[in-house]
Amino acid sequence: MDNIKYNSDDIVSHHGVAAVIKNQQGEILMQKHAKYGFWTIPVGKVKNGQSIEEGLKQEILEECNIYIEKSKEITVRNYTYNRNGNEVLVASHLFEILHYSGEVKNNEPQKHQQQIFLPLEKIKTLAYLSDLTLLYLETLGIKREAKI
Repeated sequence: MDNIKYNSDDIVSHHGVAAVIKNQQGEILMQKHAKYGFWTIPVGKVKNGQSIEEGLKQEILEECNIYIEKSKEITVRNYTYNRNGNEVLVASHLFEILHYSGEVKNNEPQKHQQQIFLPLEKIKTLAYLSDLTLLYLETLGIKREAKI
């Protein structure tokens, strides 16, 4: 993670959102993140002045091309990261998307090298997972390291 080019939003404390989005087969939408190199459920930052839910809806629309119609917050966890010498607190809100409309599309291919639905069994075997994907797995009783 030493060669990551952080932007100004990355180096200040903020609220983050993450979304567990499933298709009809129960597979989970995953993204291969270009900047960080890990696989992740869709994640993003809540902008100043937005509610957590507004931030979630905006991020998912921007990244995945879908409108969230119903969601449920699963859990919240604080993470602290050292970025460019700054201690950054990210209050991370994990949501399950219960209903959405629109067609899932990778709207940000420069940020996400790949965006595909994967079964849980496959996700558990991916070599490198984001903290929020690990948090989701933990809510299912599955513990593992970020890198395997």
